[in-house]
Amino acid sequence: MRARESVTCPQFRDAVTEYLEDAQSRGDRESFESHKDSCGSCQDFLNEIVDCIEGLGRLRVDDLTPEREAELVALLDGREPAEEERDRPVETPAEELLRELMTHSPEQRVILVENSERFKSVGLCQLALARGYELGAHDPSEADSMIAMGVAIAESLDAECYPRGIVFDLRARSYAHLGNVRRIRSDLVGSETAFRIARENWVVGTGSRKDEAIICDLEAALLSEKRKFYAAITMLNGAIERFAIEGEKYLEGRAWLSKAYTLGAHGEFGEAIEALKRGIGLVDSENEPRLVLVAKHNLLVFLREEGRLQEVEVLCPEAREFHIRLGNAVDLTRFKWLEGQIAVDTDRLSEAETLFLEVKQFFVDKEMAHDAALVSLDLALVYLRQGRVADLKALAAEMLTIFRSLRVHQETLAALAFCRKSLEVEQMTVGLLRELASCLETARERARFGAGMSVAE
Repeated sequence: MRARESVTCPQFRDAVTEYLEDAQSRGDRESFESHKDSCGSCQDFLNEIVDCIEGLGRLRVDDLTPEREAELVALLDGREPAEEERDRPVETPAEELLRELMTHSPEQRVILVENSERFKSVGLCQLALARGYELGAHDPSEADSMIAMGVAIAESLDAECYPRGIVFDLRARSYAHLGNVRRIRSDLVGSETAFRIARENWVVGTGSRKDEAIICDLEAALLSEKRKFYAAITMLNGAIERFAIEGEKYLEGRAWLSKAYTLGAHGEFGEAIEALKRGIGLVDSENEPRLVLVAKHNLLVFLREEGRLQEVEVLCPEAREFHIRLGNAVDLTRFKWLEGQIAVDTDRLSEAETLFLEVKQFFVDKEMAHDAALVSLDLALVYLRQGRVADLKALAAEMLTIFRSLRVHQETLAALAFCRKSLEVEQMTVGLLRELASCLETARERARFGAGMSVAE
């Protein structure tokens, strides 16, 4: 029997990617594992690479210290940081690089990333995606720019210099977050394209089931937006199952809350409330307060939609305090939208109008066209109940333009077109007013329940 050839430390480190991708021959794998078992330094190196791969799946900024970023980049460069490098401060950590990039325009940032080696950093990419995800909840336009920069960084990483699978995993995650923020900004075509590219990169990456579940969790919100509820629920069920297998309680709980939102958008409020309970039992209320805020907010939405207004009145003060203490600008605006809907339910129409106008203007300023259109439907119903035909006529024309640009369901457009045509009639009869109200309610129902809070924002 021929003696097994020994592997040197440099050869071991060069072969780590093939080993993790199970791309070695049986003999090479045996030689690799033999060296691993006999060399403590190389065994530690392999463990660090595995930690690096797992770390890339997290998008929580607090986990990414400058020191950890330097270690990950050094590992991905195929070298181990020297002792003196570990001890001295890092000269250009991800935080410092990001601050430098943010002094430039979004277009200039991408040019710098594509042409300067200093910015081709895994840690910087992760940080940009994490910051972009955080911004999505209150400044979607800036979030889009930040995540687009993260995509540019991921695309600039040389798959020949870095472990190939990790690079494609990072690109998949980057495009998934780009798809999510494009959805928030009502760019559904751009969102679809980004999710398609995310899946194409995932296929040629390491095949991480956790990454696939993250993509599914984010993409389900797009499917829900397009009223493809069955597909969204199926996708979320798959994500929940994978997160449970991986022991990712936080991500599993988040997926349950996403499922609750989707069920609510489909009008299945009882099931949505049960999904909320499952999700809230899995998240850490101290470390993940915004997920608790989402759950409390959507519980009020679902209870209101079921007509359980007494329960809503009891829970509303606590939820309002929670939003003031922990919510961002978009969260607080969505809560004002919900308060406006509650005001309509209790016949406080002037108060509802004031809230809806404020909410509508906020969404217009933030370029969130879909939400601006939906709150306009609520405002239209208030004008109709008040008999304000002139205001309703102007608003109906505006709504029809917005909904056409969003390519929403044809029944919605038909209802709005009827609404606009009916308003051209000088004498509004009681029967016509009732038919008009029915059409506006249909348009409202065909769109989305709006004031609900998506976990993916």
